[in-house]
Amino acid sequence: MKRKSIFRTHFLLSLICALYIGIPAALWGQLADFGLLKPQTDPVEIVTAHGVLSVNQVQPGSTFQMAIVMKFATNWHANANPAGEGLIPTEVILPDHADLMFGEVVYPKADVLEIASLGGKVPVYHDEAVIGFQTTLLDSAPLGRITLPFQLTYQACNDDQCLLPKTIDFDVTFEVVGMDQPIQPMNDAIFANLQLGSPPDTLSETATSESGKFSQALSKGYFWAFLFVFAGGILTSFTPCVYPLIPITVSVFGAGESVGRTRSFLLSVTYVLGIALTYSVLGVAVASTGAVFGQIMADPRVMVPVCGILFALGLSMLGVFELRVPYALQNRLNSIGGAGFAGAFAMGTVAGIIAAPCTGPALGAVLSYVATTESVFLGFWLLLTYALGMGLLFIVIGTFSGAIAALPRSGGWMYILENIFGVAIITVALYFLKDAIPPLRALLQDSVGFFVIAGLFVLVGVALGKFSQRFKDLPRLVQLRKAVGVLLAVIGLYMFAGGLTTAESDLVWIADEAQGLETGRREGKPVMLDFYATWCAACNELEHTYADPAVKSKLSKFVNVKLDFTRNSAEVERLKQKYGIVGLPVVIFFDSEGNQLTDKRLEKYVEPEEFLGLLAGIN
Repeated sequence: MKRKSIFRTHFLLSLICALYIGIPAALWGQLADFGLLKPQTDPVEIVTAHGVLSVNQVQPGSTFQMAIVMKFATNWHANANPAGEGLIPTEVILPDHADLMFGEVVYPKADVLEIASLGGKVPVYHDEAVIGFQTTLLDSAPLGRITLPFQLTYQACNDDQCLLPKTIDFDVTFEVVGMDQPIQPMNDAIFANLQLGSPPDTLSETATSESGKFSQALSKGYFWAFLFVFAGGILTSFTPCVYPLIPITVSVFGAGESVGRTRSFLLSVTYVLGIALTYSVLGVAVASTGAVFGQIMADPRVMVPVCGILFALGLSMLGVFELRVPYALQNRLNSIGGAGFAGAFAMGTVAGIIAAPCTGPALGAVLSYVATTESVFLGFWLLLTYALGMGLLFIVIGTFSGAIAALPRSGGWMYILENIFGVAIITVALYFLKDAIPPLRALLQDSVGFFVIAGLFVLVGVALGKFSQRFKDLPRLVQLRKAVGVLLAVIGLYMFAGGLTTAESDLVWIADEAQGLETGRREGKPVMLDFYATWCAACNELEHTYADPAVKSKLSKFVNVKLDFTRNSAEVERLKQKYGIVGLPVVIFFDSEGNQLTDKRLEKYVEPEEFLGLLAGIN
């Protein structure tokens, strides 16, 4: 029995070997296709991929190069990008990271080879292929390690067969270091032959990101940091959000008690220090909550008290009552220089909130730079320098507005000035309150008839308002008449100011980012993303630019997307992270192939002529 068992075993083994040797390889393949046998696996990987950087470590705000290196097994290749007709191209899928902006992916030049399995000549990569792109690390990026998950999709072929498309997952890791750390170039041999496109934050003289300007300047050293921060503050003082502060500044320093030029200057500096305090507090709030700088203007909990202060100041200018510091505190303040300094400082804090919407892009870059230095001392002086730059206009206005109070007070002309200032301040308060109370904004229109009615309200209001007298000096009945006149004048001015900022172009707008980008790709059209908010004066000014006939004609060939940032939401937060938005306005363009044109990014109001120059070359 034992001998028979051994014989059967040997016979079965011999039969299996004969079948293995005798059955054609093609039949084994067919059996494998039916799942009856598992195909053989080659211990050698057909394609490998890994990522490399052009530097050993990265600083916030810097631009560097990245590359994906593909290596192929002998006699294997992958379809190029672009691929031959009907073939699947090699493609790198970039990760979505809040602190990084990627430039255009540049694929290597293909070799056109005769491939039998593909039936002719096709563009392919073989042996080794390097895919490169520029990368910018945002100023707000924290120090530490960043790991990026990449994907590479390809289809490998040889002369006999083509495999199914495959995706390789791999990570690229690098360190983010402070500005004081040295940066050394790496992988020179790989990057020497790469012709990469413009970096994501490329700056141009015709259209440039304000935050990008700051980012480059701030990275060059402390002297340039302070110089550019101061200059940026001066430029910010000429933005639309700051215009309403001019009558407030004049009224605070020009319609009070008669003071000398030196005291007016010191009061103005104190006023600007109040602005600096507001920016410091708002900066911390923005950094901790991730809100867009300026969204505070749409929060009724903030704007109602602020506008209440302005209403009170306006009524005081009209002579309804006197705003006075309590007697005990006034005596104390007088002993150290006068109660006027406390009032100027308080009004400066209010002015900082009002001007916040136009300071976002510039101030956001300053705050990001401060975060990377991790220096509270440096942060304090940079923010103070920025506020002094922005406040230079107010220092000049405040210093020389004091000359008004130094003029003789005889006659009613001084009361006329005070009444005008009072009406202007109340109008400013109502103007900003509309962003927190939507029904106030819904009343506004941009039409000739609407402005005619506004003009009539102002004329009737001035006629009834007794602007040459103060409320407290009038009999009761005349006070009522004056109140009606002031109310009509305020309503008329509010209709003028608000109506001018509600201009709407008759462009067709899409309110969804994903839908707009998909429409652009499907129809082969460029795309404009306009990020706006009701509280953003410069955003409203851009509506006038869009309404220009030449601009409107150009934009009619675009897919136009308008995205509302008035109040924070999950979608706003996603878009803010995706596009690196710290303040408004922001306008971003994509070409007809869906590529973001980072050198065309707009972060300020521009006239139609400049906007047309920005649109040139986008197709």
